[in-house]
Amino acid sequence: MVTVSEAIVERRTSKKSLSKEVPQALIYELLEKACFAPFHKREPWQAKIITTDEEKEFLYNEVIKRYEENGIIHDEASREKMTKKMTNLLKNAPATILFAREIIPENPRLDSDSIQATAALIQNFSLLAYEVGLVGFWASSKFVMDQELAKRLGFLENYELIANYRLGYPDPEVKKNKAKRTDVKTWATPLL
Repeated sequence: MVTVSEAIVERRTSKKSLSKEVPQALIYELLEKACFAPFHKREPWQAKIITTDEEKEFLYNEVIKRYEENGIIHDEASREKMTKKMTNLLKNAPATILFAREIIPENPRLDSDSIQATAALIQNFSLLAYEVGLVGFWASSKFVMDQELAKRLGFLENYELIANYRLGYPDPEVKKNKAKRTDVKTWATPLL
């Protein structure tokens, strides 16, 4: 069994994985545990799970459409670049989870808590995925925080996309990167 410390230190982001299907039941199990992230007064998150070819095609088409509408795709070079990138990220992913967070404009503190709680949920999900032998890639793609896209994908009006999470089984051919971190004493210091 992987310890929490091992999962935090050893887990790595992976943009590549095997094409092997990730069972939806497993994704729900991980999300059910991940939702024990801390939050204040309400659970400020929603998620959409994309595993079928039909869902992947729908998501891909909606993302490309929004990229055209907002000018990210503006010529053949940008079309080629973005269609290749989104094919790899969305169509070729065994599973994708779109995470959204509740927007709470009337209360800046709760609005900030909403972002932090949803980020904690996603981190919990990452660690739990690692524990069961999955690899993930938490992306803040250009379509994240696109309010119109979130609406088209079925999120409630007061929610915004906060992350696109690619999930799969590790490819043994992909070398795991060694993590580098700044010495703790350079960023954590006594107050006085």
